[in-house]
Amino acid sequence: MFNSDMTDSSPEFDTLDTFQPPRFGQSDVVHIGFLLIPDFSFFALACCSEPLRVANRLADKKLFTFTFLSEDGSPVKASNGIPFDTQYSIADCPDEYQTVVVISGFNPLDGCSDTLYSELRRLAANGASLGCVDTGAHILARAGLLQGQRTVVHWEASSGFQENFPTIQVVPERFMIEENRVSAAGGLSSLDMMLNIIGAAHGQELATAVAEQFTYTHIQSAEDAQRMSLRGRLSTTNKRLIRAVQLMEKNLTMPLSIHEIAQRCETSVRELERLFKNDVGTPPKRYYRKLRLDKARQLLRQTDMTVLDIAISCGFQSAAYFSSAYRKDFGISPSKDRE
Repeated sequence: MFNSDMTDSSPEFDTLDTFQPPRFGQSDVVHIGFLLIPDFSFFALACCSEPLRVANRLADKKLFTFTFLSEDGSPVKASNGIPFDTQYSIADCPDEYQTVVVISGFNPLDGCSDTLYSELRRLAANGASLGCVDTGAHILARAGLLQGQRTVVHWEASSGFQENFPTIQVVPERFMIEENRVSAAGGLSSLDMMLNIIGAAHGQELATAVAEQFTYTHIQSAEDAQRMSLRGRLSTTNKRLIRAVQLMEKNLTMPLSIHEIAQRCETSVRELERLFKNDVGTPPKRYYRKLRLDKARQLLRQTDMTVLDIAISCGFQSAAYFSSAYRKDFGISPSKDRE
């Protein structure tokens, strides 16, 4: 049995020194409610809740209790189509659940109403700690609960979030643990966040044992990247090719010419084209355009920006050319894709 009173200051857990999950009353049990939004990520929910169940089992005592919430207490359909039962509506959640984590997925704001935002504001006013996973930051932001704060958003949704909420700072970490706020990018970063919370509350030994139950060989820190390295994504070790793609990804709004990219990579255009053809399978110009179109698709689906504004923000000077390129790559026009 694990001694849940053990503390460990190992640097493996990059949490604030003062962070402890909220406790209420005389009980040392931490109560966490997971607020499910329609089309939420089932995987992210499992990564958040299962570590708590395993921690209880390994400690042979109840360290955490958790419950599932929805706006009205009805089942919520996950992004995989499976309906998931909830125990309470957000308004009826027992008072001891003073940590509420919002879990969402694609199109997070579509499943929210003014009533939900009002209830989240009520919880915040009553001192509850609020968290968000995957795209849940959109919901807290729309409720007005992230002003002057930092948050974590899934990398694919970060561009849309910053367009919708330009005054809120998005940090590129896997997760973030601060006083009264936790957030994770979704997927396995949710597991890392919960393992770090377990470690902060009950010691590294227990957190490591929980990780091993999931055959997890390394608990990642907040500062670890959300995405694979370019070396991993491109399956290459060629430094010039990696540098070229880095330049492309950093210059989507004001695209560089292939000649300028080649110069900055200290190679010729011909050699750069050869590298892309051999390692990526497509010419650099086409690869660059695909990066810009992928960002455009994210903005199209996650923001209310006009098609023209999206075209300009992704480096297309003509809406007509943008629409033509978009239809060629995705088989549908931008306006139809938004519908």
